[in-house]
Amino acid sequence: MRLRLVCCLAIAVTATFFGCPIGARADATSDWITVNKDYSSQRYVDLDQITPANVSALKEVCEIQLNELSWSSTGLLMVGRTLYLGTGRATYAIDPVTCDLRWRKLIEFKQPIFLTSRGAGYLDGMIFRGTMDGRVIALDAQSGKTIWEVQNADPTRHEVFTSAPIAWDGKVFIGIAVSDLGIRGRLMALDARTGREIWRFYTIPIGHEPGADTWGNKGEIPPAGGGFWSTYSLDAANGEVFGPVANPYPDYSRSERPGDNLYTNSVISVNSATGKLNWYHQAVPLDDHDWDLGTAPTLYRTEDGKDMLAVAGKNGRVLGIDRGSKAVVFDTPATTILNNGDFGEIPRLVCPGTLGGAQWNGTAYHPGIGALYVGMVDWCWYYFRRPDPGHPGRLISEPAWNFSVPPRGWITAMDGATGRILWQYHADAQVEAGLVPTKSGILFGGDVRGNLLALDAKTGAVLHRIDAKGALNNGLISYAVDGTQYVAAVVGGTSLNPAGVAGTLRVTIFGLRDSDPPKVVKLDRAELGTTKEEASHWTYAMACQNCHGPRGRNGTFPDLVRQTQLSGDPEALKAFLASVPPPMPRLYPGMLEASDVALIAEYLKVLMSPQ
Repeated sequence: MRLRLVCCLAIAVTATFFGCPIGARADATSDWITVNKDYSSQRYVDLDQITPANVSALKEVCEIQLNELSWSSTGLLMVGRTLYLGTGRATYAIDPVTCDLRWRKLIEFKQPIFLTSRGAGYLDGMIFRGTMDGRVIALDAQSGKTIWEVQNADPTRHEVFTSAPIAWDGKVFIGIAVSDLGIRGRLMALDARTGREIWRFYTIPIGHEPGADTWGNKGEIPPAGGGFWSTYSLDAANGEVFGPVANPYPDYSRSERPGDNLYTNSVISVNSATGKLNWYHQAVPLDDHDWDLGTAPTLYRTEDGKDMLAVAGKNGRVLGIDRGSKAVVFDTPATTILNNGDFGEIPRLVCPGTLGGAQWNGTAYHPGIGALYVGMVDWCWYYFRRPDPGHPGRLISEPAWNFSVPPRGWITAMDGATGRILWQYHADAQVEAGLVPTKSGILFGGDVRGNLLALDAKTGAVLHRIDAKGALNNGLISYAVDGTQYVAAVVGGTSLNPAGVAGTLRVTIFGLRDSDPPKVVKLDRAELGTTKEEASHWTYAMACQNCHGPRGRNGTFPDLVRQTQLSGDPEALKAFLASVPPPMPRLYPGMLEASDVALIAEYLKVLMSPQ
């Protein structure tokens, strides 16, 4: 323990050593330079002002209402005295004590598209982020002014950026999405000063590239998928970048692509200087359940000196890998597991389903306790195969969500050396927010029902629960400013939510301060288009499109174009939005205003009109 303490306090290191965060700095131990705090993705904070004894006094200090229509799944940064947040539409710099806005930088898109972001990364006074129209942008952290902007993906080929980049050694590391739309995934390194591409690594090998023989694609569908949609980790001592690779394409039809389908559903290690593959581990070969790895791996060292990597997947399991031998040390289930084998033409209930398991947040690690923590979604879906009407004799696979049981969640603690489960907490709803273990022995977490939780990190006992009045979908961090510890959370926005309510998207700060009532900062709504037609298109895109598709049709979620009674009728749409069953969120009243509903109704009329 003494050696670990000396390491963390005395050395401005760029390596992991006995549990110290990679890239930790003695002068900024509270900073979050990545959405997982540091390059190791341990999410551990060396703070102990908020303790099990006083956490019941934690209350809201302030909130800033972003007044942005958005699917919310973004992480937070905290550098110096500023919080940074990257949504699908904008980047924000916020005072971490008062919630005052420092600056807001809107992203100007040429057309409405799938809108989401997992956040940003920081290096040398710059904020880096990707956009959903294929750009990577560098902003001045102090002013928000654009330093550079490059087009590194082709949205006409469905290449976009949703993941939060990380930046180190003069480079920005980021990969493209969306696997489900048939891209050829790649991870890239860009020059942090100019945006110039330095290298790229394709996750879908073709031709004579190693791994290409693991694809036996038939027909006209080439090997595809393998994107990145959360964030990354890095070992600066060895110059390794770690990326979690998503699913193969087509998602559910493995008969179209026999073989292991490398490097999908894998964690990969690539050389940070050259982009050459060091090693990989594939968690789910020949996937037909959409069980990709979407979470950044956690890098840590056990007390007996073993360098480990832990990664959680949508299959509901946590893999612990010995980074020396590359052997799997443990494979621990952390949510409900049922019928994980093959399926046929009769619908089979499978746990977890395609939106279950670990979503965009993975494991966290407490070096003092030696425990790994992971949040999971507990949601079963039906899987089945049916005849393909366009190809006689061929079966296509489909999932269907299970409406009979609302989704819930788990928080699981396990031994970081063996994977043995220490305790589990069954949450009221999906656990998608990042977990935050602290020096004082608290584990902060949250669910999409709006429960901000303070758990005993050793036992899992609930020490305190706060109603955040909106879903906690991703961003949850703790930090200190001038010796005072705070907890900050991204709250609200659209999400699949069994509580039903989609609150206004905001950042809320909690602390041990007398702040009754809390300070509220309200931002003006950014304009959506210059004409009514543009405004209606944008409003639909930002509130509805992520689930229901740009044309009101989506193979996973119900088709809006079947709801002809909503076409052009704001009052009917209001009544519909106010009464929808979970897990669709109740958008009105709440996140949507009456004027927003009218614009969406107008766009539905366009969608349903004869083409």
